[in-house]
Amino acid sequence: MPDRNLKIARFIGTTPSVAYCDLCKLIFRVRPDLVHNEEEAKRQLKKSFDEHDCKPEEAAVNDALEHIK
Repeated sequence: MPDRNLKIARFIGTTPSVAYCDLCKLIFRVRPDLVHNEEEAKRQLKKSFDEHDCKPEEAAVNDALEHIK
């Protein structure tokens, strides 16, 4: 499995609310009840990311390879 990273895409104040996997582009959203709890929001995003089954689409892989060149 190639390296993958969780990328934060949106914040509500200082709390991350939307993130995605930089390899397969799967989006993760914070539960609404956690948007005012920065630490719990981070934990939830990381847990969701760690548990997801990364299946990159061919176009996503090609995009990543283009950025390496």
